[in-house]
Amino acid sequence: MDNRPVPRRRTGAVRHLLQLACVLLACSSQLLMAEANSWWSLGLTPIQRPEMYIIGAQPLCSQLSGLSQSQRKLCQLYQDHMSYIGDGARTGIKECQYQFRQRRWNCSTVDNTSVFGRVMHIGSRETAFTYAISAAGVVNAISRACREGELSTCGCSRAARPRDLPRDWLWGGCGDNVHYGYRFAREFVDAKEREKNYPRGSREYARILMNLHNNEAGRQ
Repeated sequence: MDNRPVPRRRTGAVRHLLQLACVLLACSSQLLMAEANSWWSLGLTPIQRPEMYIIGAQPLCSQLSGLSQSQRKLCQLYQDHMSYIGDGARTGIKECQYQFRQRRWNCSTVDNTSVFGRVMHIGSRETAFTYAISAAGVVNAISRACREGELSTCGCSRAARPRDLPRDWLWGGCGDNVHYGYRFAREFVDAKEREKNYPRGSREYARILMNLHNNEAGRQ
């Protein structure tokens, strides 16, 4: 049996490699969290619109975290929409938590702009549902805001009376503007995915297509 001590040089090299591996893992973890920023974070805190004419007031869009570059540009054009996007995100989060309340992962949120944490990096059915229900929440919130006259770029629905609606049902008044809600939700929610540039056939490109498909399923 060889009882000679292990050379200290090898032990030091192993320790150095372990330290290097830990640093690389930490860096990759930070990159994942940086890429995980999501507009869903608008649903975690109420959006307060600052007064536009107060000297020194911070622009609304610069205060919101989780927005991609394209979404921030849309925020600057449609500032009055942002609080309702937050309402839609909040509705999606609550509905997700209700639907998954009996499961091991129950849509629990974390205290950062990723909202749901690393679980969203996995292309799972839970992830698919989360994307869909969040997009649906935005359509619902924007459509109702149009009906209430809260947005400057839309009003009541002008949809014609459905042909299959029973004759004894009254049709009129001010309805939810689902058409506008759908179009704006598609523009805003899909913006983050469409600004990414990955080669066709790559794993990342496939994930973009998956996210866009699930967003559309939710809007429908």
